[in-house]
Amino acid sequence: MAREEIARTERRAEQLAAAYRRHVRESGNEARLVAASAFAASFIVVRLVTHAIRAGFLQGLLFHDVVAGAVHIHHMVPGLLLVLAAGLLDLLDLARVGRALLFGIGAALILDEFALLLNLADVYWAPQGRESIDAVIVFGAVLAVVVVGGDFWRAAWRILVTRR
Repeated sequence: MAREEIARTERRAEQLAAAYRRHVRESGNEARLVAASAFAASFIVVRLVTHAIRAGFLQGLLFHDVVAGAVHIHHMVPGLLLVLAAGLLDLLDLARVGRALLFGIGAALILDEFALLLNLADVYWAPQGRESIDAVIVFGAVLAVVVVGGDFWRAAWRILVTRR
């Protein structure tokens, strides 16, 4: 019985890999899917980390506010550097999937602090800095992942849900 389950799992893994190649890589959607997925995952992680820092859950660990002298370095700063790096790689026509990853992460870091840019004030924890932007960005990122990888996700669903 265990051998059959292992064989079934291996078959599904092979089918998923083939579906990814066919519906994502060969259709030219890999970079878009990587960027959208990186954006969604990074946005969620940065939100969780910033809330955990503020609540004191990560005291003494790797995650903390970054300060240079008396200046708080907002996470949009590394986000801008990542987006600029992705742009340079694009100009050099290098690392298509890598630059998509950098772009997705950088865009999430920047847009998470969009209200700061818009208001030119640190309103991150104020209602105008969080409520509508959170909903729009999370929805947009999830939608992009579904739309860009739609054929792959449908094929993956059939492979994973259908007993073979």
